[in-house]
Amino acid sequence: MKDKVKGLLTDTAIYTAAFAVAAFPFAFTDNIFAASAVFTAAATVFIFVFTVMLKDVSVYDPYWSVAPPVIVLACMIKYGLWNVNSFILLAVITVWSVRLTVNWYITYKGIGREDWRYAQYREKYPPFVFQLISFVGLQFVPTAVVYAGLTGVLFSIQKTEFSALSLFGVIISLCAVGLEFVSDRAIHGFLREHKGENRTCDVSVWKYSRHPNYLGEMSFWCGLYLYFAALCPEIWYAGLGVLSIIILFLSVSVPMMERHNEKRRPDYAEYKARTSAVLILPNKRR
Repeated sequence: MKDKVKGLLTDTAIYTAAFAVAAFPFAFTDNIFAASAVFTAAATVFIFVFTVMLKDVSVYDPYWSVAPPVIVLACMIKYGLWNVNSFILLAVITVWSVRLTVNWYITYKGIGREDWRYAQYREKYPPFVFQLISFVGLQFVPTAVVYAGLTGVLFSIQKTEFSALSLFGVIISLCAVGLEFVSDRAIHGFLREHKGENRTCDVSVWKYSRHPNYLGEMSFWCGLYLYFAALCPEIWYAGLGVLSIIILFLSVSVPMMERHNEKRRPDYAEYKARTSAVLILPNKRR
């Protein structure tokens, strides 16, 4: 527990400093999209330095959930965007952020307890190559993907009018957060009950999808896009950066987790044969 609390305090200090440093270029950049890009890029570089110093890429892990509400709030303050769209979107993103960050903390073990995915890269490549992969692939690419997903939000918070159709986006995003909550609660309970058994979680929504948590995450960002598309139908294409999030999960996260589970869980092949990869669907007949 001491390592966990110590790690949390360390991460909090790093992120506070990162956002403080990033605020300087942000303050001197006029365009809202450029300012947000500079802010998130500077913060990522700052955090990367500490992942090298602490030899723990997992220091970057909370960035996915922590950065979006900070970016949106910073834009609201800098540009005086106090309207119904900015308040609604900030509230929805904050709900998502709190849930995802709390889930990160539940599984967090402290500084130096690196995620198995990062550890694989660290063992496979020499130090310089690993740090290059870490900066570009493990940190900067996810940062860029999150920024791309937020472009629709940055358009939306500049609009003073409100579209009732945007509420469909809110409903989808909040339902997605609910799905993630149910998914995480189910798997955490299952792993506690079957600790050390290497059994595959097949309860609750996991009975019908091998990655319901990823489905919830992709659906959340799709909800934000729908909010934007309903509000700005004339430039619907400007928010399609959200597709990069879907591509990241389907081409990287899902296959990597599939391979990991196949190696660790003897019953995973049978589970895989009867379940949908992502969508929640009835089990396949065997």
